[in-house]
Amino acid sequence: MEDKRNSERLSKKLKSEVHSDEGMTFSTSVNVSEGGIFIATPEPLEEGTEVQLSVLTPDGESIDVKGVVKWIKAEDSEDSKSGMGIEFKEIIESDKTKIDDVLK
Repeated sequence: MEDKRNSERLSKKLKSEVHSDEGMTFSTSVNVSEGGIFIATPEPLEEGTEVQLSVLTPDGESIDVKGVVKWIKAEDSEDSKSGMGIEFKEIIESDKTKIDDVLK
C-alpha cells in the first residue's frame, strides 16, 4: 500500500474516545502526526465514517477534533494491532498546538 501521509507519524500511546453515529469507543493511539492518528481497536469503524475524537495528552489535557476514518486494519498481526487511521478534519488552533507539543 502506498504511503500517502503528509507528515511523519510518531509512536505515541495516548488514551482516546472515538464518538460516531454508531456509538463511542475507548481506545489507545498507536501513533500520531500533525494530520491524523492511528487508533488501536478490535472493531474499527468503516472507511469514510465521520468521528468526534477526544485524545488525552500525557499532561492530562484533552484534544478535541473532528475527523474521518481514512483506512482500517481489520485484524491484529504479529507486528501490528487492528484499528483505524483517522485524518483530522476540523481542529482549533489551541488543540493543534497541543498536538505539536505531544510530537516534540
